[in-house]
Amino acid sequence: MLGLELGDLQVGELLLILALGVLIAVQASRLLPRGRRSRFRRRYWRPNAGQEQAPDLSDIGGQLRAVMAATFQKRRVLSSSEYRVFKIIEDDLAAMRRGYRVFGQTSLGEILQSPCADAFRSINSKRADILVIDRSGWPILAVEYQGGGHYQGTAVARDAIKKEALRKAGVRYVEVSESDSDDQIRSRVREQLG
Repeated sequence: MLGLELGDLQVGELLLILALGVLIAVQASRLLPRGRRSRFRRRYWRPNAGQEQAPDLSDIGGQLRAVMAATFQKRRVLSSSEYRVFKIIEDDLAAMRRGYRVFGQTSLGEILQSPCADAFRSINSKRADILVIDRSGWPILAVEYQGGGHYQGTAVARDAIKKEALRKAGVRYVEVSESDSDDQIRSRVREQLG
């Protein structure tokens, strides 16, 4: 998360310095004598008989090249239906004045940890649709929105994984559906928060 302090530098500043360092290293490699430069390209870029292969994304320079060559567009964090639920919860918790905060699409890898690397990898890329934290910043409730197209593919299994990991960490879990009224959503969330 940006804004976390790392010594005297902010994480965002550190990432910017790192990106600039990689960019300088790539540019400096172009100034090396021909023999050294070709070894650099063989090691990091590896073209295949005139065809460019994808950069080695395990290398930070390859990641930077991929990002610099691509275009990006912003995406909605929440669908309009999810945002409706988010606003209901956010407004209700603000009215309670107990210091709760609400976040959308939060990675479970940011709010849970495990000494088991395989278990952590199993939850790291999964997200809580809506997350409620307490006044100290601890996650206390994950809200899963079950929209009309939710139960496709492996959605049930993914939800079971999220629910179990959250339960083991002491984070409450509640599901709301698109057919729930505003009052039903408020009631379910308040019930979980005590």
